[in-house]
Amino acid sequence: MQKRIRSGLAAVAAMTATGIVAPWPGHAEGGRVAALDRIEVIATRDASDWLDSPTATTVIDTDTLEGGQQLSLADPLARVPGVFAQNRYNFAQGLRLSVRGFGARASFGVRGVRVLVDGVPLTMPDGQTELDGVDLALVERVEVLRGPASTLYGNAAGGVVALTTMPARAEPGASVDISAGELGYSGLRATAHGGAGAWRGLAAGNRMRIDGTREHGRAESDVFTGKIGYDGDAGRLRIGINAIDIESLDPGGLTSEDVAADRFQASSRNVLFNAGETIRQQRLSVSWEGAPATHGDYRVWAYAGQREFANRLPFTGGGQVAFDRDFGGTGAQYTRHARAFGRDYQWTLGVDAESQRDDRRRYDNNEGTRGAQTLDQEEQADSVGVFGNVRLALSPRWQIDAGLRYDRVALGVDDRFDADGDQSGDRSLDEISYSGAVSYGLGAHNRIYARVSSSFESPTVNELANPVGGGFNPALQPASAVNRELGIKAAYDALRYDLALYSIDLDDELIAYQLPDEPGRTYYRNIGTSSRDGIEASLTWQFAPAWRVDAAYRYARNRFDRYTLDEADFGGNEIPGLPRHLGFAELAWRPGNWSARLNARAVGDFHADDANAVRVPGVMLTNLRISYRIPVTGVEIEPYFGIDNLFDRDHFDNVRINASAQRYFEPGPGRTVFAGVSARL
Repeated sequence: MQKRIRSGLAAVAAMTATGIVAPWPGHAEGGRVAALDRIEVIATRDASDWLDSPTATTVIDTDTLEGGQQLSLADPLARVPGVFAQNRYNFAQGLRLSVRGFGARASFGVRGVRVLVDGVPLTMPDGQTELDGVDLALVERVEVLRGPASTLYGNAAGGVVALTTMPARAEPGASVDISAGELGYSGLRATAHGGAGAWRGLAAGNRMRIDGTREHGRAESDVFTGKIGYDGDAGRLRIGINAIDIESLDPGGLTSEDVAADRFQASSRNVLFNAGETIRQQRLSVSWEGAPATHGDYRVWAYAGQREFANRLPFTGGGQVAFDRDFGGTGAQYTRHARAFGRDYQWTLGVDAESQRDDRRRYDNNEGTRGAQTLDQEEQADSVGVFGNVRLALSPRWQIDAGLRYDRVALGVDDRFDADGDQSGDRSLDEISYSGAVSYGLGAHNRIYARVSSSFESPTVNELANPVGGGFNPALQPASAVNRELGIKAAYDALRYDLALYSIDLDDELIAYQLPDEPGRTYYRNIGTSSRDGIEASLTWQFAPAWRVDAAYRYARNRFDRYTLDEADFGGNEIPGLPRHLGFAELAWRPGNWSARLNARAVGDFHADDANAVRVPGVMLTNLRISYRIPVTGVEIEPYFGIDNLFDRDHFDNVRINASAQRYFEPGPGRTVFAGVSARL
């Protein structure tokens, strides 16, 4: 595979040298069919034009995010090459994301990928992210930086997902959205905003109810979001408030025999033990951005929150978990724009500091009833990082970018349960991350770049659970990675595309597994070395004023290079949970007030276990969205209609890696219809 990657890099260089990437006929200035919006990249912490940024970055705009059930980020992220999303319908487990394979180890939620909301981290200090607090109806922009970015964000930055939500607006307005559909789905969303002078505010509520694809899969979610904004001569203040209340049941994983008998049944153990969870969380964020100055600008931010969590797992001993979490963080950065020796350059310096405390307890699960306490401990995670990045224009065509960051992550467990002895422990991690890139402009519309970057991932505090004797796992180590890539970008009036080839080497990659007597509970182990080699491509083409095509494709070979477990040698096997092929294509039609989108998402087959003994079949799912806007005397009414899985394909919504008792599979729904109507003032 390495030879194929090197051959591909040589081919890209040959394309550049021979001018194959010259402008397409009909897309040069003066021959415009339609105009695509200019894209600004912000996840790199120094805003720049998409074409000039030497990174593999995808930006999803407002039009793409409009309409639909908006159950999870899986729908918009399907169009990002290199991103694989699972678990759209099991709300007790949460959406699982992987970017170039980072995050594939997660049994629930997001690991290894840094998530930001309006520039403020949503990811916890120990590297885990829960997306349940995001009101998807407010998301106006999704930006994905593919590949290691620890130079920018430190721990768990194998990729970056930056969400931009609806800002507080000065003009008065309101909207209501009511929707319903199959699977017992109903949704109600309401938003109001307005302001006076330099101040403005926004309040939004989102209520969702769904019975789920399978038995024992019901979920209820209530999310409130409030915003206050101030725009003055000195800068901009942003305050965000978020509160969630979620209850969901977990139908569990099935064996292949269970799926063949009834793919919509729940695991009998999950029903017996009433598996599920409840979440309550409040979060406050504040940011201040100084007014742009002649030579530089700065930004500071802070956040704090509290989370109450309780779940029921499908086994008795320690099968109920509860924790109270306090978390918070702060950061600042300054960017300086200057010119020296006839060359433009800019540099950014910054610091991040975050802290997390979990008061965790475990109890026996007596068939859904809380039993005797089996664990009582405080888990701590603290992190601090300092970083610097520089960008230098060597000439109108040549540009170099470089970055360096130092992080210290401290993880610890204070055991307060005396019945089984003191199992306290702590670990500190010091890491230096680096990145370097050189890019060359082939003209006004094309740029080629080469980039090297590193990342690291510490185990999260709950992943440090010891499968032998309980307590703190002293054997679990952080993972590290080095990414090398070569890419081409092009941006014309009606056409935008990019191509990236990458090769990643990893040490001590973290892999999930389960024990036979604790189904549903996941432990983690390190492997020796692994590698990921792939190619990513995406294209957006506005070939007519009302017509647009979006397409993305990724081929990747993800494999263990050195991995032995007991007497088994898994070296050369494919890493479970990661398909080689991912594809997406969409045709969008927007003539006037009409809007219609037909898309297809293709996922190749992949393995569910380290031994590669269980193969998950690939599938292509087709989805349809139609809406129509009706202006009525100051009110815009928009009915919409959608069909997911248009051709009723059998597929798996989630696959549990290395699951106990071979319960790998969580089947997804067949053809699913929904409809709704929104009204905006």
